[in-house]
Amino acid sequence: MFKILVCDGLDESGLNILRSAEAIELDMPEGLGADQIRDVLPAYDAMIVRSRTKVTADLIKACDRLKVIGRAGTGVDNIDVEAAKERGVLVMNTPGANAMAAAEHTLAMMLALSRHLPQATASMRSGLWEKKKFLGAELYHQTLGVAGLGKIGSIVADRALAMKMRVLVFDPHIGPQAAKGLGVEYVSLDELLASSDFITLHTPLNDETHHILNRETLAKTKPGVRIINCARGGLIDEQALGDFLLRGHVAGAALDVFEKEPPVGSPLLKMENVIFTPHLGASSRQAQENVSLAIASQILDYLQKGLIRNAVDFPSISLKDYERLKPYLLLAERLGSLQGQLCRPVLELRVTYGGADLLDVPTESLTQSVIKGLLDPILAEKVNLINAPVLLKQRQIKLITSTTSQSRGYTGEITVTAVGPRNIQYSATGAVFWGTQVRLVRLNDYMLEAGLQGVNLIVQNLDKPGTIGHIGLTLGNFDLNIADMHLSRSHAEQRALAMIKLDGEAPREALESLRSHPNIISVQQVKL
Repeated sequence: MFKILVCDGLDESGLNILRSAEAIELDMPEGLGADQIRDVLPAYDAMIVRSRTKVTADLIKACDRLKVIGRAGTGVDNIDVEAAKERGVLVMNTPGANAMAAAEHTLAMMLALSRHLPQATASMRSGLWEKKKFLGAELYHQTLGVAGLGKIGSIVADRALAMKMRVLVFDPHIGPQAAKGLGVEYVSLDELLASSDFITLHTPLNDETHHILNRETLAKTKPGVRIINCARGGLIDEQALGDFLLRGHVAGAALDVFEKEPPVGSPLLKMENVIFTPHLGASSRQAQENVSLAIASQILDYLQKGLIRNAVDFPSISLKDYERLKPYLLLAERLGSLQGQLCRPVLELRVTYGGADLLDVPTESLTQSVIKGLLDPILAEKVNLINAPVLLKQRQIKLITSTTSQSRGYTGEITVTAVGPRNIQYSATGAVFWGTQVRLVRLNDYMLEAGLQGVNLIVQNLDKPGTIGHIGLTLGNFDLNIADMHLSRSHAEQRALAMIKLDGEAPREALESLRSHPNIISVQQVKL
């Protein structure tokens, strides 16, 4: 008998599947707080949550019986996935189950914004008939700028094309061919800002995209632009947006998400040219049914059959193979993440497995880990080991894998080569030391033995005296401590490379100061 605890409610479609399943006991108490969950959870094999319940490390550690956590939705920000890994608890989500709802909500917001539907409704409720006041704008032959061409952005672009809009796309992590396949125009961010009548955001929220619309970028937009954000609140500097709305440079905005939710006291709430919804992007009946059915089926398949689908912390392989491949799975993901940060956009991905350790094992899960590492930091939708190959194919990134018995003295090694525009290639080889430690052993033509974790600077420079001193002095001036440092030289090219692990992230000013030295060729910061 397996016991399942549903913490945040679930659509009846999924609950009915769980209730009718054999050897399943289902509990769904109402209004459980964190303390109550901590008291009852040790008696359960599985728990299903949405966004309200916070599944912390302390909560997970207190549950020896817990086998799987199911997130009825895409994001797992409310679950401590690393703590779950350590305890051997599987974490599942339902990627893509609510993408259509979010895309359609975006289109609904764009239409409502262009025709002043909320304002006109409020006017009529007040007994007025203000026909001339609410002169709208058509979407036909207007230009829509889509920032982020993941699953939701792609659906929005496709529907906009059906309405005969011109669609521009900015996404630094895809190539022009992927955009061309959808029938949209691939442009730079500046061109999208300058040419779009409507701009909609569909990127993940990270250091690169935080406040992607700020004072500087808003100043580059076309006068009269209308902005829609149903993705993440932190993508827009809300104070800057308010100023541009007051000046009339931005004609209107439609917001479903906010930096602080609910946005109590936000001056945007008082602006007549802004419309709002309370984070309703995934709140459709069909979306709730989809995520409910998906998570219920996945939980049952795992508990009853051992079948793993849409896991964010476990590959779809047997337990026996998993134990053997565990360090290589980590190595593969870190190499993919490294290459995704070094090469943008990636047009082709080549993965080679070498050595005796990797000859007679299924490498599909390793390839999935490479792709997950490559795509996870750059996509709005959550990437896991199951959907990673699909997302790679959608972005038209060519994948080539191979296996060889040869290696450079290691029992097993993985080489990941990313190919960018103009056939520029970045190659990284990693190996496992002492059974568990993952190491970068080659980067392009440079041989080294460096760890693959934390914040690292990769510095390429002319092999001349004084350069390392400049690096150390500059980092010291910015109060950045060096935790580890590995050097390599290319005698043929008279160049050198340093991989420097820092205790904290280097600010942009520090990177620019390093790049200003005449001997330094390039400086890239990666987070692993």
